[in-house]
Amino acid sequence: MKKLKLDHSFTPPPLLSINRDLSELTTEKDPDESIFLKLVIERDEFIQKFLENIPNEEKNNFVTAELQVNGALVAYAEESFKASLKQLSGLVRGRKAVNKYR
Repeated sequence: MKKLKLDHSFTPPPLLSINRDLSELTTEKDPDESIFLKLVIERDEFIQKFLENIPNEEKNNFVTAELQVNGALVAYAEESFKASLKQLSGLVRGRKAVNKYR
């Protein structure tokens, strides 16, 4: 998969690290979904706390930029889900074929 771009001009330094880890994970051929979930939750918790402590003008800029990033993360998660579903479907069909010829 292609590397996700999760940083923008309003990304605070602590979030850069989480974004880097997420981006690297998304480039792996078979990424660990539990690590993806852990990083997304960590990212969300950081953003929630960050938004509580910044002025409204900065908050608006940050949130606007984050909407695009969230869109990319959602698209990646949906694509990953579809790939997992396709792989599972293939396994089920294979199992049925094996049982049929036993």
